[in-house]
Order: sequence, then structure tokens, then C-alpha cells
Amino acid sequence: MASPIITIATMKGGSGKSTVAGCLAVHWHLSGRNPIIVDADPQRSLARMAVREKALGGVHLVEDPSEEVGSTAQRLSRSMGPVIIDTPGFRSQSTLACIGVTDFVLVPVKPSPFDVDRMLDTLNVLINGVSGRRPTFRCLLTQTTRDSVIAKHIRAELADAGFPVLNSELINRVIYAEAALWGATPSLLDQKGPAAREIAAIADEVDDILGVSQAAVA
Repeated sequence: MASPIITIATMKGGSGKSTVAGCLAVHWHLSGRNPIIVDADPQRSLARMAVREKALGGVHLVEDPSEEVGSTAQRLSRSMGPVIIDTPGFRSQSTLACIGVTDFVLVPVKPSPFDVDRMLDTLNVLINGVSGRRPTFRCLLTQTTRDSVIAKHIRAELADAGFPVLNSELINRVIYAEAALWGATPSLLDQKGPAAREIAAIADEVDDILGVSQAAVA
């Protein structure tokens, strides 16, 4: 049975795609699962982290920015998983290929009107479908400030427009940048810290949406 393919996608750079992909992969790795990252982004953010001292905690990573990345993800899902794909921050054939085979799309968005406007391009692709498929998706607010007015406003605006949003958020914390210096994520530096707990909450929501039993992966 193939493992789920999870695509992190938005056509807006700087939204936190690579951070989200790496954090989810490391969290699941520390939880005893066998995740693999597919770095389809030509910027190679995660591939660069994987050669630093902490090496993403040993999470497997494959680079494939080509239009065949969807086939690569499907092949990997038959022997490893979950498969987490980090896509380019712009419209590309590789992104469309990933969306065409994925089980779930996570769309990160910073809480600003400019980022939301650009993110709508991604949502239109998801709503209209790729290759006849309309994958399940959720928006994820990233780089937020706890209880900020703008984050609450953007969350309400997305909900009113009918776009599903995860309850959890990726709150802006300096530990993300500090961890990246070492090729790590917050979960590797402080597994019980607030950032790690927030990452765990996001991962649990994704598992719930995919129907992954926590007992089965414990």
C-alpha cells in the first residue's frame, strides 16, 4: 500500500514552503516514521540544509525539479512515506505534476493581503483540478504573531471565501532561523519547546485529514 504524498505548494515565494516541508518531515522522522522529502524547488533550500551539520536529522531527501517529479513521488511512496514535496514558489510544470498525483496539498500563506492575493492563483489551480483531479487541500497561516489582528482577519477572510484553513499556525519564532544554520528544525533542537509543539499540532491535523491513525504510527 502506497504512503500518502503531501505537496507543499504556493505560487508566492517567501511563504515558508521549505520550512513547513522540512519541519513536517523531521517531526514524523522523530516520531518513528520513514518520511522522505522530494525537493522539487530549483532554489534547493532543503537540499542545502541536508548537507549541513544536523542534516535534517537524517531524513531521506531526493532532488527532482523536473516535470517527472510526480512519477518520482509515486515511486517513493511505494517504499517509503509519507512523501513530502517542496515545490517552486512560482507556477511551473513540476508543481502541476506534483498536484496531479498528490493526496493532500498544504498551501502556506503569510498573513498579509499581498500574500493572500498571490496565493489565490494556487487555490484556483486546486479548485479547477489538475489532470482531472482535485486534491484535498488546506491553507496554513505561517510567520504569524500570536493573537495578531491581521492573522485573525486573514483567517476569517479565507474562511468566509470558503477556503479551508488549518486550526494550527506556524508562529514566527527566531528558532527557525537558528535551526536552519545547522541544517535542523526546531524539533531537533528542542523537541518540547513551543515551536516543536506547534509543528506537532500541524502534523496531527494533517494526519487527521489523511485518516492516519495515531495508534498505527505510534
